[in-house]
Amino acid sequence: MRMKFVDVGGVRTRVLHEGDPKNYPLMLIHGFGGCADNFIRNIDALADEFYVVAPDMIGHGFTAAAAFEGKPPHPKHVGHLVKLADTLGFKNFCACGSSYGALIAALVYFERPKQIDKLIINGSGSCFNSEEELAAALKGAKQNALTAMRDATLESVRKRTGNIVYDPKSVPEEILLLQLTSYAFPHMIPSYEEAMNGMMDIAASRPYRILERLDQIKVDTLLCWGREDPRGVYARAVAAVKKMPKARLETFEKCGHLPFLEHSAQWNRAVRAFLEQR
Repeated sequence: MRMKFVDVGGVRTRVLHEGDPKNYPLMLIHGFGGCADNFIRNIDALADEFYVVAPDMIGHGFTAAAAFEGKPPHPKHVGHLVKLADTLGFKNFCACGSSYGALIAALVYFERPKQIDKLIINGSGSCFNSEEELAAALKGAKQNALTAMRDATLESVRKRTGNIVYDPKSVPEEILLLQLTSYAFPHMIPSYEEAMNGMMDIAASRPYRILERLDQIKVDTLLCWGREDPRGVYARAVAAVKKMPKARLETFEKCGHLPFLEHSAQWNRAVRAFLEQR
């Protein structure tokens, strides 16, 4: 795995990457409050056949922050990743997102339907929960994150991630150290709170929901879901896949919110098989 900083429309963006840039691109998009390192068990594993890139989104990890001006963060996150794809010269690519990152991946598809020819959605209440369920999930996510950020220790970061997986021992220590380092940036807490407050404005965020337009996602789509996901209700994924014209569901047993991390071998096999069907 390699790392580089890319200028994306003036935003210094950290990108983890591996593989031949001539191969089919796979963009891995982390969840809200996370960072690209969450995909540490997937990048090298898939890089023999695909060009795998995992960016830190705006205001996350080691990518620069941006002002959201009291508005939902979705448009800036989408615009940033679309510009990144253009900067890297992607003609067509697969957008693969986790949690809120899965919603962003789907919104990138709606922004560039001819460019995204594969879509992967991992454990995403942001995509499929009702507005009431989403409001409750966001409240819990905000409390969980700020508790760790305001008293940033290795143990508080470990607890934060452990709260969303089935087995806390499945989380690699190096991810926790990188997350702890990113929390030390002066912009991290204000940026997180501003973006989260924008997301929690349900009315203002309504234009960025996809639940009511699943039938418009006409690209091949893979849903990867932990049956015990505390943030994304499994039954919502089962219902959603039936509404999507070209989607299928891969279920992960004894798995929480991060199937690509908790059951990386199964996830890597499923994604490889999905991407090879082109």
